[in-house]
Amino acid sequence: MTENVVSFEEKRLERLDGTVFGSTAEESKIAAIGSQIEFAKRELETVQAYIDLAYAGTITVTMNDCGDPPPQQPFAHLGSILSNYEQVLFDRIAELEYEQEVLSSPADDEGY
Repeated sequence: MTENVVSFEEKRLERLDGTVFGSTAEESKIAAIGSQIEFAKRELETVQAYIDLAYAGTITVTMNDCGDPPPQQPFAHLGSILSNYEQVLFDRIAELEYEQEVLSSPADDEGY
């Protein structure tokens, strides 16, 4: 009965066959880092679009009680928070690209 049991890992390897993500652990790590970079870049685009909206003043607030909308200071604060997150994303992308480059480049004999 156990001879018919195939592990999930064996099935996954059959499907991938080393062509998409690579066959070694290092190649898989490089592919995973590439995926993280792409995700961070898409997130960065979204954050930048929101920053533009927050600072341009194109956000409209309608109050439920028909009162006056709040002053613009909260939107400037939101823009500041988003700008900080934008910097975090820039830093993360740079770290990932460096890590990917280190893994992709052949190691010197001297370890440099």
